[in-house]
Amino acid sequence: MIGAGTIISPIIKVVTTVAILAAIYLFIIKPTLDTAEGITSGVSESINESFGSFTPDVQQSVRQAQKLQNAGQQAGQAQIQRATKLLNCINKAAGDVNRISACNQKFSP
Repeated sequence: MIGAGTIISPIIKVVTTVAILAAIYLFIIKPTLDTAEGITSGVSESINESFGSFTPDVQQSVRQAQKLQNAGQQAGQAQIQRATKLLNCINKAAGDVNRISACNQKFSP
């Protein structure tokens, strides 16, 4: 007995489902994936190019900042040394106004 509800109906349902899924994959999913892949590779290349061009600039900026930091430290140390010498001179002056004035003239910036 071959009828509408026997073996042919489920086979037709399976074939129809597979055909619909294949069409969805070919017409919707695959183009979307290809587009997304193209976009991500383009973005990755752009990012790599931008970082590649900034790397020397960043390294130069870091070197300049280090030089400025070293110069600032040296200037700070020089000020501390002058201030220490001024204080020692004033302490040795023992309240003598003329000697304190001479210390200020000698060690002030």
